[in-house]
Amino acid sequence: MRALDKIRQKRRFEMFNEKTKDSVLELNAFFGKYNMHFEEKIKKTFTYYDTPNFDLQKSNIVLFKTQIGKFTELNFATERLNTVYRYNLRTNYKHFSKQIRPMDSLMKHKDFLIDSFKDMFLSSINFDPEFLLRRLQPMYKIQTVSREYRSVNTTGLKITYSFDKDKYTNFTNNIKAEANILTIYQHSPEMTDPDFEDLIQKLIKYCKELTPTVDTKIMIARRMTQPRAIPIDPKKLAMEREKEKKKKKK
Repeated sequence: MRALDKIRQKRRFEMFNEKTKDSVLELNAFFGKYNMHFEEKIKKTFTYYDTPNFDLQKSNIVLFKTQIGKFTELNFATERLNTVYRYNLRTNYKHFSKQIRPMDSLMKHKDFLIDSFKDMFLSSINFDPEFLLRRLQPMYKIQTVSREYRSVNTTGLKITYSFDKDKYTNFTNNIKAEANILTIYQHSPEMTDPDFEDLIQKLIKYCKELTPTVDTKIMIARRMTQPRAIPIDPKKLAMEREKEKKKKKK
């Protein structure tokens, strides 16, 4: 996606598998009025940091490093909120970023992060930011291969389809997971909103391989890498209950 494009809103879908991409592209062609072309293939890595007690997550804050090619950026932001049909930000949404070197440690940018903490909480923090920074460690990694397509229609609607193959790693339990994600970005002005809504509704209606989601990537990573309980065999459970009943009768 071109860095200078301003994103007005975006919608996210979880895909059944990678072949869903073909269904979406075919459906887009079937609409007729959209001209789509392949933009680029991009590899991205997002590393999220937190304390062992998840202090940032509990405070609705994300701290992550973004690596795209030779470009590396440190990001500190409030977590975003989605709604089902429109992508919105919190009214008090804040985002601070700084370009860094790939191998830089967090403490090398201590002043930037401490200032960001103060700006985030309007200088009313009641903890020692430097102490918290020293407890930060990598918690999640998201490795993404994105295939992006640009679509334009006759009314001026400009959107980017980003088909992402995500690999999630949870460093706290070493659980790994994968997911196929489609994110659609709208770049065009407000006058094209009806066309954007029409496109989204058609995808939801006709492409059953897509599941709309309100989750951000880090939310999906957390969900996908949570420890899962061992499933209980219903027949075995019924037999055990029957044994318990017989014991009680005796």
